[in-house]
Amino acid sequence: MQRFLIIGLGNFGLHAAKSLREYGSEVTGLDLRRDRLDAARDYLTHALTGDAADRFLLEKLGVREFSGVIVSIGEIDTSILVTMALKEMGVEHITVRAASEHHCRIMEQMGVFNIVFPDRDSAARAGKTLSLRNVLDYIPLTGDYVVMNIHPPKSFIGKNIRDLQIGARFRCQILGIKFGQGDKNWTPDAPEWDNMKIAPTADDIIPENSLLLFLGRRSDLKRIQELD
Repeated sequence: MQRFLIIGLGNFGLHAAKSLREYGSEVTGLDLRRDRLDAARDYLTHALTGDAADRFLLEKLGVREFSGVIVSIGEIDTSILVTMALKEMGVEHITVRAASEHHCRIMEQMGVFNIVFPDRDSAARAGKTLSLRNVLDYIPLTGDYVVMNIHPPKSFIGKNIRDLQIGARFRCQILGIKFGQGDKNWTPDAPEWDNMKIAPTADDIIPENSLLLFLGRRSDLKRIQELD
């Protein structure tokens, strides 16, 4: 089992802890504020109140023994000092939540390249999905191939995959069906993968409240997006 340390349990740190726990990892949280640790307690294996800028505390925690450390501190100066200490102590896998482009550049100069800048990253994602009709998310692969979440066109609803002839008509493949709220297969508060069927069969019917996970060329998937 993987073990992670999250330093700073604000919004980003809390959601990172939740995601790590859902994927079966142990999570230790460190924050100066007890209320933040209390808010994240359902996702933490261990919760510690303390100042991450205290190098002695980091040494005592055995930071080198964690699978990875996430630095999610709002104050840029403190984030830089803590990250520098972790680097000097030999921590190999460091993820930093950046608060600005300047913060990103400093991290890169320090040799930290696993950087999350929520404002920039979410804006870039929104720009991509808004510019692609009916698309919620996509992952670029080699060449023109992508993995893409698409709302099924109305003409797909209630039909099975065999009858839709996705491969023959569009030269792409449905990798999964993600069930939405209101569908009989949807479970509230369940992890994302529990509300998704991977590798559906030809007999699976496309429900109304769903997302389809496609693999194919961008140009072919665009044809599906443009259907009614």
